[in-house]
Order: sequence, then structure tokens, then C-alpha cells
Amino acid sequence: MSSAAVDARSDDGVRTWLDSCGIGSDVELFPVNQVHGSTVIHAAASLTEPPADADGLWTETPSNALVVRVADCAPVWILAEGDRTAFALVHAGWKGVAAGIIEAAVNALAGASTPVTGQQAPAPWKSAGSLTAAIGPHLRPCCFEVGPEVAALYASVPGALQPASALRAQRMRPDGVSLDLSRAIIARFEGCGVSAESVSVATACTRCNPALLHSYRRNGAGGPLMAAVGLLQR
Repeated sequence: MSSAAVDARSDDGVRTWLDSCGIGSDVELFPVNQVHGSTVIHAAASLTEPPADADGLWTETPSNALVVRVADCAPVWILAEGDRTAFALVHAGWKGVAAGIIEAAVNALAGASTPVTGQQAPAPWKSAGSLTAAIGPHLRPCCFEVGPEVAALYASVPGALQPASALRAQRMRPDGVSLDLSRAIIARFEGCGVSAESVSVATACTRCNPALLHSYRRNGAGGPLMAAVGLLQR
């Protein structure tokens, strides 16, 4: 994942960063037009102009570099190892998580037809022990204030909502509470049969770390973005 030293808003910016990391030009970038939804597509389906509307991709091809862009939402890498090795990379904000982006990615890796959306019933992962995930840096509960309309979407998720006293950032509304996005994501994985122990979580808050990470809530609309990239080992 790129840092605050890089503005990954453009594909050229992502390519320059990857070059500096020693990832050669033979690796093909697969971005999508992110819309805060729950659609996950195969990498080959993203090769359109303009890029396809989706918030997640999956592939089984090592030369495919999946790309999502974030600046408070969470990038989530999901690796499936079994009869075949494949992985997915999704852009998971509060809207996408509530809509079912995690379930859509798990379904895709389980062999569901593409594209799939979170509106489909999640098929329990038949080999949960072979699926692992990592949640990248995102807006943490210290800074993730939400109103009642968002809180209502997560009211049934244990640990997802915390009182306003958990917020360190300046409060923007009198009825706000704190959202733990990673807890909400883990709950979605658990609903698919993937244990919490199989999901790693980055603890860095995007808003609290300006020297390291970009943040929409800190920088505002139109600000720089980070790139989350995933490739299978060749």
C-alpha cells in the first residue's frame, strides 16, 4: 500500500510508485471506477474504457496487479488457497460493507459467476481454513464519527458502535457515535464462515497519521489518494 509520499489518484502515479518498489512494467494494472457499492468483478472484466464500475476485483493470474484507491475506507486483501489459488482486493467503506462487498468477494473466490454483488446470499466458505484476509489502514474508531442513519446499519453488529466518548477527533454533530469499521468487516467474514483469527487488521488510523497516510476526512474532497495493490506470488 502506498504512503503519504505518493498521490495515487492517477494510474501513472501508481505505476511510478510500483516501479520504485521494483515491480516491473510486465505487471498489468487492473483498476476500477469505485462507487462505494458491492460489485466484485474478475480482473479481465475491468479492462474497459472507462474502467468498470465496481469496488472489488479478483484474479488467479500472477501478472495481474489489482488496484483500489483509498483515503479512509479500508482496503481488504483476501487470499483463497485450495484446489486453486486466487485472491480478491476490495474497497470497503461503510456503504460497501453494509451493501455486502465482503460477501461478494468471498462468493467470487468460491467460484461464483462474475460479476457478483452483495445482494446475493453469501455461500458459506466451504474451506474456511484456506481463506485468509488482511484489512489495511483505514479510519479507526478514534476518528470515525457517524450519525444515526449510518449507526442504524450496524446496530446489530457486536462491537461495531462505540459511544461518542471514544472519539478523539473534533466532533461534527451532537448525535454522532464512533464506528469500528474493521469490527464490522470481520463480522461479515464471520457470517461467511471465516473466523476472526483468519483476518489481520492494521491498527493505524488514516486521519491520525498525516506523515504516513492520506485521509479524506483530514484533507477534504479532491485530496490525494493511496493505492492498495495486490499480486499473487509468481
